[in-house]
Amino acid sequence: MVHSTSGEKTYFDLHTEGYGRLQRVREVPVRGGRRAQPFLACTIAALVGSAIEPVIRYFDVKVSGAEAKKLVEKYIGMDDPKQRPMVKFRLGDLWCDAFIRPSGERKGESAASLKGRLLKAELIGPATLVAIEQYELITRGIGYLNRPKDVTPKESDPFLACTLGALAGPVEEPEYRYINTIVTAPEAQHLVRRCVQAVDADRKVLVAFRLNDMKADPYLRTKGEHAGEPAASLESKLIHIGLIKIDGQRVYPTVNQAPSALKRPDNSATMPSTIPGTSEPEAQSSAEESALATSL
Repeated sequence: MVHSTSGEKTYFDLHTEGYGRLQRVREVPVRGGRRAQPFLACTIAALVGSAIEPVIRYFDVKVSGAEAKKLVEKYIGMDDPKQRPMVKFRLGDLWCDAFIRPSGERKGESAASLKGRLLKAELIGPATLVAIEQYELITRGIGYLNRPKDVTPKESDPFLACTLGALAGPVEEPEYRYINTIVTAPEAQHLVRRCVQAVDADRKVLVAFRLNDMKADPYLRTKGEHAGEPAASLESKLIHIGLIKIDGQRVYPTVNQAPSALKRPDNSATMPSTIPGTSEPEAQSSAEESALATSL
């Protein structure tokens, strides 16, 4: 979650990983004269949910990882739906690009696409896909907890929600990605509720988080000088909290306390595992979170 190349922590990582189809591989021209170099881009049609009827989340990304470029560039100009390869991918620097639909039946409506950088991509064969029962689209990072609240819709079940101000980019001047989340896991719900009083008191609550199923929610601005312009928010489900620091002091887990040792509600469940086949098992994530607790 914090990237380092020389022993010092230099970048806040906001990574999203999952499985999806590779499509629309192309070189994008750049304006700026002779020295302007085109870059490689593609769309990842990420799969989420049941392997029988998965939902698709589209990510329009710039290919930046060296090994990813070697893989992706082979498919430039090839976009036959029957030949689109399945890949396991990792994206960085997630953000939303809002726009107004220029044509079609929904012309004039607000829309948004998910953007990012393709850091890693690996071809996945049929044997691996057969073993997957549930596709997950996992986002990991660190950020500040904001606006925890219980929501009671008129026509659906109540839920706990919060907004995460996820950190991305250089440590000295990070950018924020604000993500509206529904807290779905019992243990995460318990931890968020423990932080409500601190958030209400305007204390800084930093958390290491894991989300599932990232998507963009487009809308039109209704107030201010930008009224009528398109905008979008990131939306996801908060499934795990591995670290909490309040005003710089770690409160979870404590030095002698593993995350699972904290008292949980009686109806708590085992936390969802990471994506099948990923190279970052739960043990590694816990180690990263411990390092963050020391460094931030």
